[in-house]
Amino acid sequence: MAAFESWKALSLARTRSRTSSISSAKAEALPPPVLPSPTTPRRNKGYPGLRSTPSSRPGTSDGQTLGADHSRTRSVSDYVPDPVAVPKPRNIAVSTAGAPFEITESPTSMHREEYLGPQRRLSKSVARPLTPPQPTIQIERSHEDEPAAKRPKLEIFNARSISTGEPRSYEAIRILGQGTFSKVYLAVRQVDNDRKDNVDYMQDSINMAGVRARSRRLVAVKVVEHGPAGGADAERIEVGLKREVDLLKSIQHPSLVHLKAFGNDDNARALLVMNYCPGGDLFEVASKHHEVLTPSLVRRVFSELVSAVRYLHQKYIVHRDIKLENVLLNIPVRVHSDVSNWQSLDRAVVTLTDLGLSRRIPEPPESPLLTTRCGSEDYAAPEILMGQPYDGRQTDAWALGVLLYALMEGRLPFDPLPGARGDPAVLRARTPHRIARCEWAWYKYGDEDGEWDPVKGADFEGAHECVAGLLKRNTRRRPLAEIRELPWVKDGIQVDGGLRWVEEEL
Repeated sequence: MAAFESWKALSLARTRSRTSSISSAKAEALPPPVLPSPTTPRRNKGYPGLRSTPSSRPGTSDGQTLGADHSRTRSVSDYVPDPVAVPKPRNIAVSTAGAPFEITESPTSMHREEYLGPQRRLSKSVARPLTPPQPTIQIERSHEDEPAAKRPKLEIFNARSISTGEPRSYEAIRILGQGTFSKVYLAVRQVDNDRKDNVDYMQDSINMAGVRARSRRLVAVKVVEHGPAGGADAERIEVGLKREVDLLKSIQHPSLVHLKAFGNDDNARALLVMNYCPGGDLFEVASKHHEVLTPSLVRRVFSELVSAVRYLHQKYIVHRDIKLENVLLNIPVRVHSDVSNWQSLDRAVVTLTDLGLSRRIPEPPESPLLTTRCGSEDYAAPEILMGQPYDGRQTDAWALGVLLYALMEGRLPFDPLPGARGDPAVLRARTPHRIARCEWAWYKYGDEDGEWDPVKGADFEGAHECVAGLLKRNTRRRPLAEIRELPWVKDGIQVDGGLRWVEEEL
């Protein structure tokens, strides 16, 4: 591909160097695999500090960050766990600075994976310089009050359309986010005078009509620097960039990130022009606006993701980093009231992004098993944590189960019990062991034993079956082909002729 080769040549011609390391931002050293102890008895011991006298559950509302008992799913374990009573959350005083350490309750809110990268990232030291952390786009924000220092100078990006090969120009509006060797800009496509409109692209949309109008010209432009000249980082960026661009060029699905154009500039920077998703990421919504995640919307989101991931798998591509942060909403929360029926909306609601860890797997009869331990710990399947060869399609399915649970419960399935007392750092350190043993339970929609309560979860009955089928050991985990045929998923999208892209580019 000519544009990529041109970018490579420009990169090699430059001699400036940088001191940053790829591995420090995107690929940290792995902790030792979680291995089962040879002396572990068949009956597991309860986690210290997690047991309490039985008590009634605190009331939960959709807007409340959830947390409480988190007992175990026993369907796939090779032991019978002890019963765990539901602890009643108590108010515990927080000691002041300099005071002796006191027992505290575990945190109840979800955490963004990118913040815990150095301690919790599982990716091996392999090339992953491409996709920066997904920009944290605020749900409600006025750009008129944005400090001038944060607004980029007027910059024009030139690239060629992937579909037609024609040259296109994009004017930067503001920076959305940045990584070690890349930045992501919100930009607007420049058009001829006879095709201009009266839309103010500096302002956010306040209704669906505005979302659709802006999506015709707004894009996200990822600008990838060349890295230190002649160094290992430069080689990683080059290899990773080519792999990601090749993957992006080969996929076309309404719920997958869409590469619109690609090019390079005179500063040896590669330009990837992709669709812009104004609604922010699912983590932002699940942690701060959980009340908007109605059963109907959750059903639609999960159905789209199953369709998108199955599409990748049918092309022998595995994602390997599915998580809330990598799923972007195409429709801002403020506009959700304009949607009367999520199941019949004809345009994609979400976009699965970040193919930085994606790779192709061999087609049959070759083995599809992979060995690189990568991804994010909270979404990693047991076989990855235990250092076993794994089928990326099965681990993608597991991650979708974690994501669906989080959308329903407002917490991650293997986090410490929200009411548990103890050092939060110690409780968090046990997360890999709970994942390896497939120990999880329902809280908001569970009974006092953590089992599914069909009365509390009446609106999510089909979703319960999906989670239960996916959060199992790989030998019993349901494939996405089966999950896709479940009525709750199959009827989650009811659009004649299939989904359309959210944008209709000029």
